[in-house]
Formats: sequence, C-alpha cells, structure tokens
Amino acid sequence: MKLGMVIDKLPGRSSSKPASSVQGWIPIQDIEQYNMVRQDNWHVGGIRIYPTNIDLLSHRERNGFIRNLQEVINGLHNHFAFFCIGRPVDLDGYIAHLEKLKTNTTDPIRKKILQSQIKEAAQTAISGEALETLFYILFASPNKSELLEQVKQILVDMKKKGLGGYILDHKELMDMNFIFTHPVQAAYERMPEDTKDYIPPQLLNPERMILNG
Repeated sequence: MKLGMVIDKLPGRSSSKPASSVQGWIPIQDIEQYNMVRQDNWHVGGIRIYPTNIDLLSHRERNGFIRNLQEVINGLHNHFAFFCIGRPVDLDGYIAHLEKLKTNTTDPIRKKILQSQIKEAAQTAISGEALETLFYILFASPNKSELLEQVKQILVDMKKKGLGGYILDHKELMDMNFIFTHPVQAAYERMPEDTKDYIPPQLLNPERMILNG
C-alpha cells in the first residue's frame, strides 16, 4: 500500500477534491523531530520494526513470537496502520571493495572477472533489483504530545515482548518519504545526514517555502 494512502486512511482525514499540484497530492505539510504534520494538522508518528525470520525459530519459539505479536497488536487502542516499503540496497561499499581488489591485482584474468562483477553490481543497484523491505507502524492523533507519549509506551511494550524496533526521528521520517517519493533515486542516493533544516520542496508547505526563500 502506498504511503499517501496509508496516511490518508488513518482517522481524521477529510475527503477533498484532488489538487492539481504535487504539494496538494502529498498529505504531509511538514516533518518535525518525531512526527509528520498532515494537511489537516493531525500528527503522524511511527515505529520501525526489526524483521525476524520465524523460519529460523523452533516451533515453540515461533508460537511464542506470534503470541507476543498478537498481544502487542491487541493492546493498540489508538489509530494505527502498518506500512511496508522496499528500499534498494546500497551496494556502493561492495562496489568500492571490488574496485580496490581490481586495482591491487596484476592478474589480467582476475581483473576481467572483477570488472564483470563491478558492472553487474552497478546494474543491479541502478535497476533496484536488490531490495530490503522496511516495516513500519504509523500512528495518528490530533494531539502531538499524546501521540509521542503513546508511541513511546507502545515501543516499551514491544520490547518487553521481545519485539525489536525504534521510534522514527526526523531523519528516519524524511528517509521513509524520500523512498516513497523518489524510488529510483533511492537506489543510489540517501538522505543527507544533517536533515534538521532540510526538507525537499515537495514536502514543504507554502508558508515554509516562502520563509526559506
């Protein structure tokens, strides 16, 4: 399911005619430290969940894991939605390693093999074939303080049940939106490390765009 659809389906959204601009299509007007602000001024926070391969667990461990997950979900009394999205794996480090091996070898056959591997890895990165799936739980509330407290408590409950995850901060929220709005670029680009004062133009509300020039 698309990010915009997930955010739209969270309670509090009122139906309106589709806008012709990109800004009107995206339901987010701003991204703060630990939450996003929707066009209707509702706040959306989230938790990124660490995936677990239950096929590697024993039958008893698997049943216990599923039971713990059910208990956590049953305890979610506020508005929430699950959101999953695939992000191309960053192969820059792997390609740099192959380049280094190629530079340090004098064997022409080995150089040719390494060059072929470099080319294949680069094509895989650009095509977005190598994907990792990111899992999120998004929460919505008209009150930002209550939302942040609820998200913190939910994360505590998850960790008590052995479920890993962390609260999405400003950079993580920006990265999630960047993957959604720029799926091709996400194959070889990452959001800047320092994103405190940075928001792509399509995520800025008109007032903030004027303020930032």
